[in-house]
Amino acid sequence: MFEENLTRQRELGNKRGIAFSLCLFALMLVDAQYDLTTVSSMLEESLALFRGLGDKWGVASVSMVLGRVALLQGDVTTARSLAEESVRLCREVGHRWDAIQSIAILAKVADAQHDRAAALVLYQKSLDLAREVGDKILIASGLEGLAGAVATRGDPIWATRLWGAAVALRDTIGAPMPPIKRAGYERAVAAVRIHLGEKAFAAAWSQGRMMTPEQALQARDLHTTLHQSSKGAVVASLAKAPPYPAMLTAREVEVLRLVAQGLTDRQIAEQLIISPRTVNTHLTSIYNKLGVDTRAAATRFAVDHRLV
Repeated sequence: MFEENLTRQRELGNKRGIAFSLCLFALMLVDAQYDLTTVSSMLEESLALFRGLGDKWGVASVSMVLGRVALLQGDVTTARSLAEESVRLCREVGHRWDAIQSIAILAKVADAQHDRAAALVLYQKSLDLAREVGDKILIASGLEGLAGAVATRGDPIWATRLWGAAVALRDTIGAPMPPIKRAGYERAVAAVRIHLGEKAFAAAWSQGRMMTPEQALQARDLHTTLHQSSKGAVVASLAKAPPYPAMLTAREVEVLRLVAQGLTDRQIAEQLIISPRTVNTHLTSIYNKLGVDTRAAATRFAVDHRLV
């Protein structure tokens, strides 16, 4: 679809359309771990077009993606310069979407330079902006970035809750983590799992999955209290909050409760601000976990287990 769109924009001679098509196409290819040499040439063409048009928003967007490419290539100096330029231009034109991602790049640069305090502040700033604009994909990404920074600062339980909340949010909106992020993410999670031990990690992860992003961010205070206890006490405290029956997720319980109230798929979608298709996906998972195939049987389970 990107290729078709780019071809049509070139046929029309729409320079701005060509530039944005190239930029967005390149961004998708970066996330998919495509050849960075090809991506870079696309971005350079896009940048030249935007500069020729005097389009600051476009230059900010391309600078952000080029910053990500530079970071992937290990060039933190260039990555920082491009991200700072993107943030500056975004402020001039009042565009926050690219600024959120550019600030996250600056956080990663700080991480790479072992400036953990700066990384934590930048991840938090990026996440705060994502929450202000209400972009759930960027919120999930922000939670993951903050969790990584928190983990390196010695707060593994809070980090695990943040990761759990991010996974729940991605599941809810149907937006899996891009391949480019998965390897580093899995290494960080594995290190925390080993540090905490499987039982404590699983308990904190389950708690995070039942939290909204706001609750997960507030869980720092809970972690501080728990951290003052011994490791055994922490495990015991976490174990007091078991997962829902039949391994249902927090979102699945929300859907099940609304089913038990007699709401249709469309009404549930409106209530939870998700698509009817996502509701159907959750229902399929719920039925499989409960071993039922009707709304009435699912409702009976909810009543029997005091979920409503």
